[in-house]
Amino acid sequence: MATSRPTPILAQPSSYHPPPPPSRPTISYGSRDRLSPSLPDEESSPMGTVGFELTVFGLDHQNPDSARDHLVRVLNDLRNRHSFPPVNVRRGDATSSLDYAFISLSSSVPGPRPDLLEDLRLLLNTLPDLRATWRLCNGPDRTRRLFFAFPTDNEAQSMLNPLREWLRARHISIMAEWTTHPLSTSQTRISFDLFNGDDVDRILREPPFIRGRTLRPGRPRFVVPLYGGEVAISGIAGLGNVESSLNSHLRQRYGHDVIVGSRVELEDDVYCAVLKDWSSTQAFLHDNQNGLPADWFLYGVSVGKPTLLFSFNTQGAPPNPISRPMSLSASESVIQPQLDYFRSEFGHFTSTLNTMFDRISQAEQRLEQNNQSLLGMMSAQYLLGDYRMNLLLLTNEHDRLNIQCDRYHDQLATNPDLPTHQRLQSALENLDNRRSVVAAEIEQARREIQAIRLSLATHDHLALPTSPSSAISPHSVSPPVAPSSSTPLLHSTRARSPSPDDLAESRAMPKPRLQSVLCPIRVSNMLLTI
Repeated sequence: MATSRPTPILAQPSSYHPPPPPSRPTISYGSRDRLSPSLPDEESSPMGTVGFELTVFGLDHQNPDSARDHLVRVLNDLRNRHSFPPVNVRRGDATSSLDYAFISLSSSVPGPRPDLLEDLRLLLNTLPDLRATWRLCNGPDRTRRLFFAFPTDNEAQSMLNPLREWLRARHISIMAEWTTHPLSTSQTRISFDLFNGDDVDRILREPPFIRGRTLRPGRPRFVVPLYGGEVAISGIAGLGNVESSLNSHLRQRYGHDVIVGSRVELEDDVYCAVLKDWSSTQAFLHDNQNGLPADWFLYGVSVGKPTLLFSFNTQGAPPNPISRPMSLSASESVIQPQLDYFRSEFGHFTSTLNTMFDRISQAEQRLEQNNQSLLGMMSAQYLLGDYRMNLLLLTNEHDRLNIQCDRYHDQLATNPDLPTHQRLQSALENLDNRRSVVAAEIEQARREIQAIRLSLATHDHLALPTSPSSAISPHSVSPPVAPSSSTPLLHSTRARSPSPDDLAESRAMPKPRLQSVLCPIRVSNMLLTI
C-alpha cells in the first residue's frame, strides 16, 4: 500500500547576518544608470512592505500542497550549496492545485530587502524547469488567466460546461477556474487559469465559437514587476512624453540619483519606476498620496495617484478616471438606471434565446436519432424480404433434390445393369452432397431471419446481418442426366426431407412489408410526427 510523502520542513540557517545592500540593484532597465540604494529608516516607516515576494512556477501540482512542498525541497537542496537568508514559503491557493508557490523573507531579516530576494530569484532561474518572478498581485497569479464575461449568472452557468469541453477538445489544461462578479461591472465572469501561457495567446487569436456565436475572451490588466517596491502611475496615455517629464520632476524633488530605471506599459498608459531605495519610495508615495502636484501638468490634465505596482495590479490595474463637469452628474443619475434596465432586459432576452437554441439543438438531435432508427428499420424490412425469398428458393431446391433422389432410387431398383448402377450411385452421392449444403443454407437463412426479427423488436442500435450475396436459383446446380428407365434399382439411404412446418413456412412466401413508424419530435411548442 502506497504511503503519502511527508510534508518537508524548510531548513533555515541557525544564524544569519544580512550583507549590506549592494551598490546598485541587479535589474535590467535599458541603458539607464544604476544608482546605489541607501539603508532604509525602519523606525520611521509609515507604511507596510507589500509586494516583496517571489512567485516560483513549474512546481508539482498533484494537490494544493504539492507546489509548496516541492519548493521547500528545492530550497533545502540549494541551501546545501548556496547561502541565502531565511525565507517563508506559502502555497498559491488553499483549495486549487497550482503549479506555483510564493517566497518571502523571514521576519527575522530586518527591513525590506528586495536585493536579497532578487539574488534568490536569479539563483532559482538557473534551475531547469523552474521560473521565478516578482509576485504580481495579492491572491492567485493572473499572468496565465483569461475570462469570459456574461450579462447574467444563468447564462454564465449555462456556458461553463461548453467552455470546458471546448478547451478539453483542444488539449488545453485548466489549472483553476473561478466565477466572479467584478464591482466595476454588472457582468458575471468565468475565469480560467491555464498551465501553458501559450494557450492564452492561442485562444485570444482563435476565440471559441459556441452556440452560434463567438465568445470573445478578455485578460486581466497587469504589469509584471521587475523589482520589489516598483511604483506605478496610471492614466498617462495620450499625454506625450510623460515618462521623461516625470523622471525630471522626481530628480528635482528627491535627488538626481533617485531613479534606477523607468518604463511605460499597458499601451503607454502606465508609468513604472524603480527608485534607489525603500526610503525614497516611501517618501514619494507619502508626499503624493492625494495625487501628483498640479503644477507638474497643464491645467485640466489628470493622472492616477502614485502607488506600488503590486497594489496597482491587485486593484486590477484600473485606468485613470476621466474628470467630467459636475453638470453631467444629474443627467448620468437619470440615464444610468435606464441603462441598467435595458441591460437586465437584454440579459433576459439573451437567456431566453439561448434556451430556445438549446431546445432546437436537442430536437435536431432527437430527429437525427429517429431518422437513423427509421432508416435502420426500413433496411431491416427489405433485408428480411431478401432472406425470405432466399429461403423460399432454397426450400424449393431442396424439394426438387428430394424428388430427383426418389426417382434415381426407383431406377436403381428396376435396372440390373452394373454400369448403370454405378452411374446412378455416383449421381445420388452428388445429390446427397448438394442436399446437405442446401439444408445448411436453409438453417442459416432461418437464423438470419430470426436475428432481423429480434432487431426489429428492439430497434435501438440495429445490428443487422449482411445481405445474402445472391439468391440461389432452382437451376444453380445442373442435375446429372437421367439414365434410362431400365436401369436396375440399388438400395440407398434416403436423406431427411424438410419438416412439414418448414415447408409450410417456406411455401407461404410472405411479401416484404414496410412498417410505419411514428417519430414524435417536439420543437418548442410544436409537435411534429414523422
